Amino acid sequence: MSKYLGIVAFLSRALLVGAAVLALVGPAQAQVRIGVTQATENNPMGKPPAGVDRVLRVGTDIQANETVSTTEQDRAHLVFIDGTTLTVGPSSRLTIDKFVYDPVTQKGDLAVTASAGVFRLIGGRISKTSDIKVSTPSSTLGIRGGIMVWSVQLSATTSIFVYGDKMTVNANGVTSSVTIPGQVVTALNGMAPSPPTFVVQGNLNAALQNLVGNPNAAAAVLATVQTLINAATIANPVTLQAIVQAVITANAPGVTGPPITFINNPTPENPNQVKASP
Repeated sequence: MSKYLGIVAFLSRALLVGAAVLALVGPAQAQVRIGVTQATENNPMGKPPAGVDRVLRVGTDIQANETVSTTEQDRAHLVFIDGTTLTVGPSSRLTIDKFVYDPVTQKGDLAVTASAGVFRLIGGRISKTSDIKVSTPSSTLGIRGGIMVWSVQLSATTSIFVYGDKMTVNANGVTSSVTIPGQVVTALNGMAPSPPTFVVQGNLNAALQNLVGNPNAAAAVLATVQTLINAATIANPVTLQAIVQAVITANAPGVTGPPITFINNPTPENPNQVKASP
């Protein structure tokens, strides 16, 4: 009889411990989803922190601390719940290190590590009040309220400031700040970042061509470019207009529309910055 009572007591304690563990794990699991896969080409892979590799399909949830990787034929377009969009190009690898977002205050933090490949980020609500951070083997990038395209190799990171308030590149203890759209900074391993210079159109075209893999993605490029059209504080409109036209010609030759012009009006909000993901 005493042996039977001992077994009952043991099972009761086990059930209580199990319930406590579930109570702790349950809320955390409910908060894991931080975004969704909006578009893909071929078979980009995602690996959640406590899961196995899986193919990212349209509608697949993106989780905190997930690693996204692609082969030379893959692409993935991710949308976070604050409206930030991130395109992962071919032969690329990226890990979402941190995502914190309060929908009430519309503030938070987003940090990723990009170890190889080409990427484009369009900042959402988080980037309006704090820099989105990108760590690479040779530098740490920051983007505030705008659009950035960057490519990562083992020996260097090249970052293009497409639009926004500011892009920063920190390497070897030195920070280079960019506030003029259409400028590029290169950071070699172990060296300070280069001074900002205007990007060669062919280089931007090549980066965007890697990111554009289907008509939907090409339309997304055009939507991104439209945030530049009515900019009020463009330091070099002739150069920027040429870049915009080159992007359209290279990535969406079948799309027709009115000529690209720049007028002196305030820039409208990017749709991705005011509308959360579904």
